[in-house]
Amino acid sequence: MSEGAAITPLTPETPAEAAARWFALRRRSADFIEEKQFADWLEADPANHRAYDEVSRSWDITALAATDPSVASMRAEALMARPPRQRDFSRLWGALATAALVLVVFTGVSVTYPGLIGKAGEVVAGSGEHEQIVLRTGVGERATATLEDGSTVVLNTNSILEINYSRLRRDVRLAAGQALFKVAHDAARPFVVAAANHEVVAVGTEFEVRLDGEKVRVALLQGRVRVEPIKPRGGPGRAGSVAFMAPGQQLVASAAGLEMKPANVRELVSWESGRVRFDNTRLVDAVAEMNRYSRTRILVDDPAAADVRITGAFRTGQSYSFAQTVSEAFPVEAEQHGETIRLRSRS
Repeated sequence: MSEGAAITPLTPETPAEAAARWFALRRRSADFIEEKQFADWLEADPANHRAYDEVSRSWDITALAATDPSVASMRAEALMARPPRQRDFSRLWGALATAALVLVVFTGVSVTYPGLIGKAGEVVAGSGEHEQIVLRTGVGERATATLEDGSTVVLNTNSILEINYSRLRRDVRLAAGQALFKVAHDAARPFVVAAANHEVVAVGTEFEVRLDGEKVRVALLQGRVRVEPIKPRGGPGRAGSVAFMAPGQQLVASAAGLEMKPANVRELVSWESGRVRFDNTRLVDAVAEMNRYSRTRILVDDPAAADVRITGAFRTGQSYSFAQTVSEAFPVEAEQHGETIRLRSRS
C-alpha cells in the first residue's frame, strides 16, 4: 500500500446482527471461551442486552408457531400445492424471526424430490426404485438429511448431492461441494459415492468426500472404504489404481493418480460444527477456504500477505471476524470496499 493511503475500517456488526449470531451459536453449543466472549459482548453495551432479549422473544414466538396445529396445517397445504418435484424445503419455516433466519443458515436444504421433514433442520429422504433425489445447499448453508436406509449425510456449503437407491446398490453422486456420510451397515447393498471420475465404496462407515473440480478428497473417520475409478456401465473398467483406506487416512484422487497419507480427519470435518481450522496455512489458502462460506469476498492484494502463515480456528461465514482477527494477530491490514474485504501486508 502506498505511503499515506487511508485504511477504511471494516464495518462492524450491528447489535441485532451480533445478537442473532450469538443466539444461533449458543443454541448449537458454546464452550467456556465462547461463553466468556458472549458475556463480555453482552456487558459492553446496553444495546446488546436489548438486541439479545429481542431475539430470544422472537424465537419463543417462532417455536410457538411451529407447534400450532393451524400453522402446521397451512404450511402443509402450501407445500402440497406445489408440483411434487418443485417443493422447496430450503428454509423449512422460512424466517419468522431474526434468530430463525440465522439458524436456517446452518440447516438450509433444498430437496427436488418430496422428502419428509423430520426433527427441526433435518430432511428424511425417501427413495423409490429409479427415483432420483437431489439435495442442495446454498453458499454458507449446511444441511443434514436422513436417507431411507437410516444413513445420514451432512452437506457443506454450496453442495449438490444426487441419490439413486436401488435393490442392489445405494448410489449417490456428489455433483458439487462436500459431504459427510454416516452409512448404515448393509452388506447386501454397498453404499457407493461417485465424485468426478472416482467412486468410494462402503458398507457401513463414516467418511467425508470433497470435490474440487476433477480432484476428489476422501477422509475416513470410521470403518473401511475402497476408492477406485468409476467403471462405465456395460463397458470395460476404467484403468487406474484402487486404494483401501483405514480410519485416520486422507486420500486425494486426481488425474495424476491416488495419493494417500495420515491426517487429522476430525479437524478436516470441523466444518460440520461451523468451524474451519488452519495449521500453519498460507493466508491465501485460508482465504480461499473462508470464501466458500460467504458471499462477502476476501481478497489478498499482495504476495507478501499471501505467504503469511496462520494457525487458528474460525467460524464459517464470518468474513468480517476472520479479517479482523487476522489483522490483529498477523502483520496484515484489512480494508473494506463495499462487499469486498482486501488484505495486504502491513508496511
